[in-house]
Amino acid sequence: MHRHVIPHAAALSADTVHLLDGVTFAFLCMDAGGAKRLAVEHLEAAGVPFIDVGMGLELVDGSLGGILRVTASTPAARDEFRQHVSFSGGDAEDVYASNIQVADLNMLNASLAVIKWKKLLGFYRDLEHELQCSYTTDGNHLINGGQR
Repeated sequence: MHRHVIPHAAALSADTVHLLDGVTFAFLCMDAGGAKRLAVEHLEAAGVPFIDVGMGLELVDGSLGGILRVTASTPAARDEFRQHVSFSGGDAEDVYASNIQVADLNMLNASLAVIKWKKLLGFYRDLEHELQCSYTTDGNHLINGGQR
């Protein structure tokens, strides 16, 4: 499953978006903003399915909480993605950018994304065909939404 993964040490921009040409699937794990919009628009135009992960965290009275999000976008179901994913934000001052405790949340979000990918491939049974999954830290809830 690791074959044909090619890393590029370059920030995504209008000058580098061509590096996405030829991909058959993509995982997006990047801050909201122009580069993310550029990647999404490029992948959609090419008909490439992809999964985007995100998280919204807050620090209250020294305790970290928030929601993790995994959203799939397939050529047959692009609208669901646009309902759940933001292209604004990514403030360098937010908790995600500065709190060391997010490594485990990043790991969980990545695991959920890989499981969703394997479901899209038919590796795991997928009776609900959900495109959106949210995990909340305080209640340990997984909530599915949207269908393909």
